[in-house]
Amino acid sequence: MISTSEKDIYSAFALIYDTVMRDVDYDSWARHIMRLAKKFRLPHSKLLEIACGTGTLSLRMKQLGCDVTGVDLSEDMLKLARIKLREEGVDLPLYQASMDNLSALDLEPVFDLVTCLYDSLNYLLCEEAVLRSFHDVYELLRPGGGYIFDVTTEYNLLHNFAGYTFAENFDDVSYIWENEYDIEKSICSSKVSMFRLENAVYQKYVEVHRQKVYETAWLKQSLKAVGFEVLGTFYNMTDKPVRAKCERIHFVCKKPK
Repeated sequence: MISTSEKDIYSAFALIYDTVMRDVDYDSWARHIMRLAKKFRLPHSKLLEIACGTGTLSLRMKQLGCDVTGVDLSEDMLKLARIKLREEGVDLPLYQASMDNLSALDLEPVFDLVTCLYDSLNYLLCEEAVLRSFHDVYELLRPGGGYIFDVTTEYNLLHNFAGYTFAENFDDVSYIWENEYDIEKSICSSKVSMFRLENAVYQKYVEVHRQKVYETAWLKQSLKAVGFEVLGTFYNMTDKPVRAKCERIHFVCKKPK
């Protein structure tokens, strides 16, 4: 069984991540981020992608002309990202760090745009960690730079995950994904059991992933407290205002000049 400590929660899952995420339209995600950046006239030449995972979106953003740097907590995810990028003939810097301790990387504050997508911020399970993340992002941006991130919503977790179990079988791997939502703590716990064929024997790995829901009003207040200007919040992958039945909210922020 794989350890489920903070740094290990994606160790085994990294092996099936691209399989589970195979239906994600990364091209549309990349175009959406570029559309938001251009809509608000945010610079985007030098991009820092937080929680870059196996590098698929980093590759897309690179292909759209951005000079990309990737950061992820999981070294296993970053290993796969390096392989993927190398196969595409792309070289870009990748670093291992928690999104609430980016200052440990000692990077220069040269970024035009920072992104943190696919509800990655929800993996921070307390308000103090979110505030640290906002502060570190602010410090890494150039004056006038932009910060675009998204969060999942309680509506999404209650209607699409709470009490649901997902499972898939493939030739060399299978997984079972069981979900529970603690409405008092606003935390969704997902137990992922994976069975992977290794040397003609199936090995079992178990990880527990947790995500916390944060109120939009609190996120806006916290961003402003750090120094950001909140330019807008948007419904799913659109430029439309947030509505009640919303599965994902995109925030567009700017560091004042």
